[in-house]
Amino acid sequence: MNTRTLTRSALAVLGVAGLTASMSACSLLGGSVATAEVGECIMYDDLNSQSITEIDPIDCTEEHDAQFFYKFDMDDGDFPGRDGISAAAEEGCLAEFEPFVGTDFQESALYVNFIGPSEESWNDANDREILCVLYLNDGSMATESWEGSGI
Repeated sequence: MNTRTLTRSALAVLGVAGLTASMSACSLLGGSVATAEVGECIMYDDLNSQSITEIDPIDCTEEHDAQFFYKFDMDDGDFPGRDGISAAAEEGCLAEFEPFVGTDFQESALYVNFIGPSEESWNDANDREILCVLYLNDGSMATESWEGSGI
């Protein structure tokens, strides 16, 4: 069987302006694109790879520095480009930040990033999903979920 890896893109979302980050997720053609469930905790560095074929969550009571807090699908159509995906992620992820965390993004100690479709996964795997990720950027770790934490 011939397998082909599809790269998903990740772009940082900081406030109103989006910045490019170096992380991406992948999947095998014919399988599902790497995905996660809202509330799952992870180590942020585990996403910083060019060859992720799946996302392995850890129990939120174990040390972690990232958590998925929202996911949504973009509308079908032509690939919107990195700018279009970044704009959709900023709007979607930031709108759901306060309902999940319990505090305004600008007042929080948490940062936001996302994993979104690449042009290849958009076209070849009908990938439209954006995964919104909370993370700590100061080297500290958490041992509980940030849902409703107000931090």
